[in-house]
Amino acid sequence: MEIFNLEPETHLTPCRKNVFAIVTIFIIVIAIYSNTLNASWHFDDAMNILDNKPLHLKELNWQNIKKTFFASYDNDGEIYRPVACFSFALNYYFSKDNVFGYHFVNLSIHLLTSIFLFLFIYHSLNLPLLRAKYGPNSYFIALLATVLWAINPIQSQSITYIVQRMASMAGMFYIMSMYFYLKARICKLNLLKVTFYFFCFIAGILAFGSKENAAMLPISIYLFDLFLIQGLTKENIRKNSLVFLILILIPVVLALILKGPSIFSTKHLFSGYEHRAFTLLERLLTEPRIIIFYITLLLYPMPDRLCITHDILVSHSLINPLTTIIAIFTILIILGLTIMKSKKWPFISYCIIFFFINHLIESSIFPLELIFEHRNYIPSMLFFVPIAIILLRMIKHFSNKRSMQIITPFFIIFILVGQGHSSLMRNFIWKTEETLWMDAIDKNPKLPRPYHNLGRHYGNMGYREKEIALYQQALTLERGANTITHHMTHYNLALAYMKINQQEKAVEHFRKAIEIAPGFYNAYNNLGVLMIKQGKYDEAFNNFIKALSYDNDNARAHNNLSSVLLKKGRLEEALIESKKALAAEKDFPPAFYNLGIIYKYKKEFSKAKYYLGLALEKNRKDIMTRFHMIETLFLAQDEESLNKFLSETLLIIPPEKLSALIRDIAADNIPDNETPNLQIILPLLGKAYMQRSCTLRKYGYQYLEKGKKK
Repeated sequence: MEIFNLEPETHLTPCRKNVFAIVTIFIIVIAIYSNTLNASWHFDDAMNILDNKPLHLKELNWQNIKKTFFASYDNDGEIYRPVACFSFALNYYFSKDNVFGYHFVNLSIHLLTSIFLFLFIYHSLNLPLLRAKYGPNSYFIALLATVLWAINPIQSQSITYIVQRMASMAGMFYIMSMYFYLKARICKLNLLKVTFYFFCFIAGILAFGSKENAAMLPISIYLFDLFLIQGLTKENIRKNSLVFLILILIPVVLALILKGPSIFSTKHLFSGYEHRAFTLLERLLTEPRIIIFYITLLLYPMPDRLCITHDILVSHSLINPLTTIIAIFTILIILGLTIMKSKKWPFISYCIIFFFINHLIESSIFPLELIFEHRNYIPSMLFFVPIAIILLRMIKHFSNKRSMQIITPFFIIFILVGQGHSSLMRNFIWKTEETLWMDAIDKNPKLPRPYHNLGRHYGNMGYREKEIALYQQALTLERGANTITHHMTHYNLALAYMKINQQEKAVEHFRKAIEIAPGFYNAYNNLGVLMIKQGKYDEAFNNFIKALSYDNDNARAHNNLSSVLLKKGRLEEALIESKKALAAEKDFPPAFYNLGIIYKYKKEFSKAKYYLGLALEKNRKDIMTRFHMIETLFLAQDEESLNKFLSETLLIIPPEKLSALIRDIAADNIPDNETPNLQIILPLLGKAYMQRSCTLRKYGYQYLEKGKKK
């Protein structure tokens, strides 16, 4: 039985239908998201892309490409979303940190996803089991449902937030895989059928390689086949029960391949909750309320309801808060009615089940943060199909009433324009870090995270007073359920105080960070750096050892420990630590610098020149490194190289900067650095300046005189 016969559909060729749909989707999506192409980098973009060195491709060769597959921000050595990470690496290769290229790719992914979603819905509605009921109106339903999904403001986080390409790319390959499966199942030519199955498999692997929540794809495909191709009968359920059990194991096998058996250990699971403000049970109780909240956001996505952070009250029991049990029963009732009506409404039932099963991974036992809007990208793909069908039923019901024939189309247009406008406005919020976090503070003033991240933004801009004030504000607020713990705020506040040379306050906040998070190795490392600055080498030594006890692959901690050992004259141990730093991070300039000094003291001058040269390749204008190189060349009696190096130094380093550093070395104002021998440096600089122009000879006289006094 036809729902509503839209006459124009019957007169369009399949090619014209597809072209019109693609052009329509393209125009609408581009119009809404054109204001995102220059939106700035945001908070997780830094650690996942900007500071993630394995993604910084300089040459397109297999060795460098392979590194991108292991580009986890925490450098745990495991494969980490290799498809998405490789796409970031290609972006970096072609445009470095220019945001335009990244946003262009993100927008292209969303367009492709929307097109394949339309094709999937359209062809699904024309399956044998559904054609009689939906076929005549399948084009309108598919296009309307796709546009409603594509322009819904909740998708902004998956598109405009660069790093969430992981979610949108997984969605793109996910729906491509489902579409190719559908085509394979209805195809009659064996060769073409095998080809479609192959594309389905490849797209599925690419989806999982973009983000792990795509692991539900085999279950989605199985249910699609059972509900809409085979038909939901007891015989088919019984016949496919073994297949279903095998498909359930696929996500488990994939997780074992990528993460190893430890991922399913109780210890591994519960350790993830150590720095969360909720337990596993509390998470399971809270997520049903969040799922209901997601549904309300999809249905009523006003800009004032959307935010990068949400203030979620954790559920401590079934009745605390009372909405916990209400949400659980609501979901159970929805699923119960869906199963009861699945034979009568198989496609609508499938769309509802699709939403819930694709929220399962990120809304269940894993110790993730409680809520993020981008988690709806895949689950919401079929969310608007039932809504499109209901709207068409309304059109049919009121088809004999002239007034309603006018009102209903205007109502649909109103919804589309309203959603498009909301998305456009939401995208403006992502323009800069400041606009994003000011918006979050305005909507959730009791959460510490927005204050913390806005403070970090101001710190990156050099506005120390604003940075410190916002960190202090964050510390006055209770730690939210879906936010950072206060140890990060204490840590960043300590770094801010270090930059304005308030060392005692910095020490205080590093220690508070460690008190909250005893395994916080970066806090130990930076506390050790402060101890070196204060000349407390034994305390510095202990802090670096503590940092390495929690992270033995920390290049900075190894090299800082090397610096302390240098101060203590323990050259062999210092040498070992700097080599360990290079083993942890192969291209690490501070380790080159330390090794150059160590080999200088060991009188192995060729090695000293080599490592100091590597350090200078990274920063030609580093004066301290140049002073150590001058001393090394002098001690090595390499007069020719020394003269060339002195000439180069005087050419690229202003004399005022040389004088300033010499004064600091003479006054012993650099306790955290191994300083060169001024008795060697000053006469050499003096003679070099004497050979320069008359205006520079004053420095020559000055340095020669100081050299004599030394």
